[in-house]
This record gives sequence, C-alpha cells and structure tokens, in this order.
Amino acid sequence: EMIVEAIKLISENGRADITNIKIEKQKGQSVQDTELIHGIVLDKERVSSEMPTRVENARIALVDSALEMKSLETETRISISTPDQFKSFLNQEEEFLHSMVAKIQESGASVVICQKGIGDVAQFYLSKAGIYAIRRVAKSDMEKLAKATGAKIVSDIKVLTASELGFASLVEELKQGEDPFTYIRGCKNPKAVTILIRGGTEHVIDEIERAIKDALGDVAAVLRDSKVVPGGGAVEVELAKKLREFAHTLKGRERLAVEEFASALEFIPTTLAENAGYDPLDMLTELKLIH
Repeated sequence: EMIVEAIKLISENGRADITNIKIEKQKGQSVQDTELIHGIVLDKERVSSEMPTRVENARIALVDSALEMKSLETETRISISTPDQFKSFLNQEEEFLHSMVAKIQESGASVVICQKGIGDVAQFYLSKAGIYAIRRVAKSDMEKLAKATGAKIVSDIKVLTASELGFASLVEELKQGEDPFTYIRGCKNPKAVTILIRGGTEHVIDEIERAIKDALGDVAAVLRDSKVVPGGGAVEVELAKKLREFAHTLKGRERLAVEEFASALEFIPTTLAENAGYDPLDMLTELKLIH
C-alpha cells in the first residue's frame, strides 16, 4: 500500500519518475515502523540549538547561495589606520548578514534550507528571529524539496518574496539514537516523497531497501505500460505448454528438440520451488495443472 501510494503521489500524466521518491534509512524500531512521509526527510539538524525544534504550518525558503561572507579567491589586503576604521569594517559585515536575515523575515519564511553554508553571525540573527535553518543540503535533495513543498529555489536573497516560499504542515528535528533528522511533513500536493525505512540491524534495512526499490520499479512500469507479467515461473510453464503443443505438429528429431527446449524452460520454476523449500516435482505438477 505504501509503495502504491508513493507512486500515485509522484506520478504525472501516467508516468512516475521514481527518482522523486527519496529512500532514507534509520536503524532502530522494527520494519513495521517503516513509513511513507508526504514530504522529505533529511539527515540534518538545525544549525543552532537556540532555534525552535518544531515549526507548524511552515513557510519554507530554499536558498542555494551561502548565508555568510564569501572568502575572496585572490589574496587581498585592507589597510586600516584607526580603530574606528576597523570597527566600521566589522560592522559592515554584520550589517550585510543582518539585512539578509531581515529580508528572509520580511518574506514570511519560518524555515530556511540552504544548499551552502550558514555563518555564525547569520545563525545568531536567524535564531533571534525564531527561524529554523539547516545547511549544506545536497542539490538533489533541494530539487526534491522544491517538488514536495512547492517552493522555488532562489540564488539571491534580495529577490526572495512570499511567492517563492513552499509549505509543510510540520517541520521538526527528531533524534533516532545519536542521529538527528529533519522531517518536512504534510506537504499539500507533494511531487516528491520519502520512504523512511526502519529496522533492527543494518543488514535488515539494506534488504528492505532492495525489495522496496524493486517494487517501486515494478509499480512504475505497470503504470506506464498497463500490463502485468506474472512471476514465479508462470511465463516459463506457459511457454513449455505451448511448445509441447507445437511439438505434436512435428516429426523425428525436430519434435525431440522442441520437447527438450520445453523441459529446459521448466527447469526455472523447478529451481525457484527448490530454493523456496518446496518439493520441486510436486510444485511443477501443480503449476502444470493450473496452466
């Protein structure tokens, strides 16, 4: 149900791009606690402990530029002759970052997700404004966040307005053991979602991840082609049956060759049955009977 719902949420015009389904893994709890989140889960924590841990009805700004002073690529020297000049130089930096945070506040954003760094001064002003912020988020996650929340990724804070912001009913930081995660939940019409896999050990989680990826591909293919191919050796048994019917129209060695090929196809369901712990002969007889 979870996989089908995820595919339905992200599908557009009968196509589902499964790269819009983020798979996040979390050790602890049981496999039954695996959940589909209508939004994105990031393995990131807020940049300052002074920031709120939970923001309801969040207005989200996605920024792909740094909220800190850029270091110059070339070596630069500034000549300062008086203490006032030095103080003015430091104040300019602070005022620049303060104006950036003021612009974020003005837009109505309560959460800032930044692809690059957030400096200490900017962290201070963001905390003071009660804004939840995370930094150094991967570009692929930024794109998923845009699809999930409806936000637009902005490069220049100066052009940030309310129309560029996205929405989530809840943004919160939760810790699973020692690992902090940021949950962006309750997006209205998400075109990117997260399947959060939980399990007791890493081995179990990895196995579940492989199974989920296989299933997502299958459901996406069904949506695209509107056709289903049965598994478990069903195709091979059906082909063997048709080949044997065809063999009756032949004579001599040709007939033997076709019958031998039919037997070779039946080896596949026989092997599957054996691997699953069933009696291969009983299972093959039962399959032939059904077909």
